[in-house]
Amino acid sequence: MNGLVQPVTCAKRADDMPLRRFAMRVVAELTRASDGGRNTASAFVAKLVTDFARSGDKQALSALLAEMRQRRVSAEDVMDAYLPDALGAIGQEWHDEEIDILHASLACARLQGLLRELGRAWASSRCGLVGDGRILLTLPAGEQHTLGAMLAANQLRRIGVSVKVMLLPRATELRDILTHNQFHAVFISVSNETSLLPCATMVQELRTWSQGHTPIVIGGGLVSSAQSDTKHRRIAEVSGADLVTSDIVCALQSCGIQQISAAAE
Repeated sequence: MNGLVQPVTCAKRADDMPLRRFAMRVVAELTRASDGGRNTASAFVAKLVTDFARSGDKQALSALLAEMRQRRVSAEDVMDAYLPDALGAIGQEWHDEEIDILHASLACARLQGLLRELGRAWASSRCGLVGDGRILLTLPAGEQHTLGAMLAANQLRRIGVSVKVMLLPRATELRDILTHNQFHAVFISVSNETSLLPCATMVQELRTWSQGHTPIVIGGGLVSSAQSDTKHRRIAEVSGADLVTSDIVCALQSCGIQQISAAAE
């Protein structure tokens, strides 16, 4: 179970409004300076899962917002920590056979919908001036986990980087986007060892279509779990990427986006 089913978009659009309002309030009302809220993660994640993700009860969001204010949780923590933890908790419940695949998929879709709305709310309320950093963020064939790419896109946009996200694109789609656009770098998110060979194929194609001038960076779950430099070097050797890192600031600096990376520190 990949735990990352895309939300259904053909349903009535009015159903998205409670999520959108909640997302706007989170971004507008929760300050960056949290009061150690990360230490209370488990209680909040449990409520996020039980009160909203499992049931789909959007009225529960008001109670969650009140608790976040009380605990001084930052909007960044919601996007970068609590939502991933909640998705992980649902995946573990499915793995332990506490819930079935249908209910796990629905719960994950609700959380991903909330993450999407939080990203939109941040873009409309906080971004201000956008720097000249332009990133293509993509996944190789065979990848099933989109959460890492979504989180990376949110983090990059919050510090002013323009991000084009292409999840599991066809080769012709990549060729067309690189032919008609210029990017400072291509970021590839990889979560599984089995995706390395398709990733290597993608890197070769990217180098051909960008005439070899665009830096290619690999990150994602596989890189985060590979703690040693030896493992990072192996991923770089197999894939052919210029850099392997889960550190966004390091990745930006390596691509020459200095003014943006300085803002991220």
